[in-house]
Amino acid sequence: MNSFGWKYIIGLLVVQIATAQNRPVSDASILRKIERFSPLKGAAIPADISHRLGATHVGGKYFFTNEPYLVEGTKKLKELGLGVCKLWMYKNPSGYQYNSDWNLPKNISLTDLAKHPYYQAAFAVPLTTFVLSTSAGVNMNQADSAGLAKEEKEYYDLALYLLEKYQDRDVEFILSNWEGDWILRGGVGWEAQWGRVAPPPDLSTRIQSLRRVFEVRQRAVDNARKKMPPSRCKVYHAVEVNKVIDASFGIPSVTNDVLPFIQVDMVSWSAYDATDFDKTGIDLFRGIDYIRSKMQPSDFMKKPIVFIGEIGIPEMATKNLPEEFRRRWDTYLSVCLAQQVPYIIHWELYCNETGKDVKIDQPASTMNNRDLNGFWLIRPDGKQGFAMDYFAQLLKNAGRRLSVISNE
Repeated sequence: MNSFGWKYIIGLLVVQIATAQNRPVSDASILRKIERFSPLKGAAIPADISHRLGATHVGGKYFFTNEPYLVEGTKKLKELGLGVCKLWMYKNPSGYQYNSDWNLPKNISLTDLAKHPYYQAAFAVPLTTFVLSTSAGVNMNQADSAGLAKEEKEYYDLALYLLEKYQDRDVEFILSNWEGDWILRGGVGWEAQWGRVAPPPDLSTRIQSLRRVFEVRQRAVDNARKKMPPSRCKVYHAVEVNKVIDASFGIPSVTNDVLPFIQVDMVSWSAYDATDFDKTGIDLFRGIDYIRSKMQPSDFMKKPIVFIGEIGIPEMATKNLPEEFRRRWDTYLSVCLAQQVPYIIHWELYCNETGKDVKIDQPASTMNNRDLNGFWLIRPDGKQGFAMDYFAQLLKNAGRRLSVISNE
C-alpha cells in the first residue's frame, strides 16, 4: 500500500474516533452508569457521605424548641448527622421569625449580619459546609454602578471576615444567589414561562446585568482569598441556576447566556426541572454535564464544579409510598455519586409549602402534617420523613454496602 493509502486509512480512523467521542451518550449507557453507583443495588456508600448530604433551613411552618429558629434548625441538621446546611442570609430575615427578636439596624451590612448572635450560634454548630443564599441588595436585572460597587464591597468584607473568623477551623462557606433563572425571568408566573411565551424586550439588559453582578461577586471572593493568609476555612462563590433543561433546548437562560461569559468557583443547580417529571435520573445526569460544558471555572478552582443546591420530593403532594420515595432518592443520589457532585442539598429541613387552601405565615405555625406539601426531613409531628429515612440508612452505613449490612 502506498503512503497515500496509509494516510487515508489513518485519517479515516481519526475521523471515526472523533465522531465516536462527540456522539451523544445513550440513555441506556447513562442508566447503566447510574446503576453502578446505586446503594440499593449494592454500590458502596462513600465514607464521606455525611459531608455531602445536607438540607436548607428557611421559612418552615413549625418548630420544636424555644431556641431562635435559625439556631434550632442548624442544630437539628447536625443532630440528624448531616454535614451541609443551606441558610438564607438577607437583611430582612423573614424566614426566621419563631422565637426570634432580630432588631436589625436599617443599614446593616452583610458582615454585621454574619456577626449577629443568631448567625454566630448557627455557624458555631460543627458542620462542614454552610451555603449562604445572600445579597447586599443589588438589583440583579438592572444593576447600576453604585449597586455593583456596594455588592462587591459587602461580598469582599463578608468573605474576608469569614476567612479570618474561622481560619483555625475546617469549614466551608459558599456564597450564592437564589435561583438565577427566576431572577432573569423576573418572577415565576406565566410571563416567566419562556418557551411558551416570548422573553421580554429587555432580555439583553438583564443578561448583561447578571453577568456584571456575578463578576463583581467572584472578584470580591477572589480578592478576599488573596488578602487572607492561608486559612483552614474556605470561602467560595457559586451561581445558582434552575432552568437547565430549558437551556438545553436553546431557551435563554443563565446557563446559556451568563455562565460562558464569566468565571465562577461553582455552579449550584436547583434541579426540580430534572426531577419533577423524570424518575430515571437521565435528565439530572445530562443536566450536570450540560452545566459543566457551559461554565468557566475560576482560576482558584481550575475545574468545573457543579452541586445540587436544591432538590426535593413533596411527600404529601405526590402521595408517593415509602418504597417509591426510597427508589427515587436512590436514583438521584446515584446520579450525583456517578457525577462526583460534592453536595446534595435537600429542600428542606422543615416544610415551607402549605397545602391547598391553607395559609400559615410566621409567626403562625402548625403541627399538622396535612397542612403542608411535605418538603421535609422532619414532619410537623416530629417524625422523620421518607427522605430522611433513606438518608439515615446511608449515614449509618457510610463506607459500606447496604446489601452486606442487610444480611448481618
